[in-house]
Amino acid sequence: MKVLIKTDLVLGAPKTLRDVYIGIDEGQIKVISKEKPEDYDYAEYVIGGKNRVVAPGFVTTHSFLYLYPFRYRVFSGKANAFQLMSTLTPNDIYYFSLMGAYHLLKTGVTTVVTSGPNLDMIARAISEVGLRPVLAVGVDCPDSKEDWEREFTTLYNRWSSKNENRVILRLCSNEYSKEVFELSQQYDFPVLLERFVSLENISGNPINVIGLGGGARKDLDIIKQKGFHLASTPSYEVSQFPLSQYKPSISLDLSPTFDIRHEVSTSITRLILTPEEALNAMTIWGLLQLKYNDRGVLENGKVADLVIFEVKEPPTFPLDYESPYESIVFNLSTPETVLVSGEAILDGGVPLNIGIKHIEKAIERLEDIDKKVTRPARYMEKD
Repeated sequence: MKVLIKTDLVLGAPKTLRDVYIGIDEGQIKVISKEKPEDYDYAEYVIGGKNRVVAPGFVTTHSFLYLYPFRYRVFSGKANAFQLMSTLTPNDIYYFSLMGAYHLLKTGVTTVVTSGPNLDMIARAISEVGLRPVLAVGVDCPDSKEDWEREFTTLYNRWSSKNENRVILRLCSNEYSKEVFELSQQYDFPVLLERFVSLENISGNPINVIGLGGGARKDLDIIKQKGFHLASTPSYEVSQFPLSQYKPSISLDLSPTFDIRHEVSTSITRLILTPEEALNAMTIWGLLQLKYNDRGVLENGKVADLVIFEVKEPPTFPLDYESPYESIVFNLSTPETVLVSGEAILDGGVPLNIGIKHIEKAIERLEDIDKKVTRPARYMEKD
């Protein structure tokens, strides 16, 4: 399908662009030009126009999507994540992940790395919304299965292809590190290394690591020396130096806002990243860490994962062309349109693949969980 976008401002290209057309065909960016491309006179989908800002779709390199409805109470200590996890059925996990994916779509995220039990149901929920799931199979993690190798093989065969790997591993201890890094080399995927697992004591031969925990990690020197990667959740972490030398991605984990632009705005105000680096952290840097080299930047031949904002009235208006990266981080709100591989999954701010009935079903199940698990015992006795 041919898509034509007219935009006032493009961010995420090799340089900032003004007043251009973007032509998309077969899911790829085919042309970026000042003049309207002739081959797109009869494009099936025409979007944008005046006051539009286009950027690559955002990526979060880790999240606990299935716990999304409980993020406030888990963060504040009012609920135990592992107790909640033990009460959830596969159906619950599907619907709660659907809620989380719906939220991420409305914030401009197009690629989601996630952990948790029953990853197949989580992936189905993410795909139902139209986003791209990347499944992080836990190895010796509190929320993982004992037979993690079998789970990895099953999910890899189901969700990955020759052109796109959607299954990686998340390592939570040193015990299985040798086996994990051997699989990483065999299948050519990165390993998420939990913040409490240090490379100083690791066994095996790691060659492709994404260290969760950002500047709070104790093995930053090794990560820098080996050329490994870093993922940061700035609202959780304190860093006393810029992280730009590590080209970090953004992990949401289970932050209360669950908003990637809130995380990068925090990195800017704490002087961890510059505004331009912050955009890179939630686009190209994260995608390169996942070995998705064909997206994350607006260039001809790249996959058309794009987010389009309309800047027409407060609180987003006016757009400051002298500070465009600050504008997209601090000023813009819900996207007008989101494309994944050139297909619209959000149009006019409205999700196209799921509706309010899906969310109502999830809320109904959440209310049942609240009655049985999270209400105080004195109320439970009255039921």
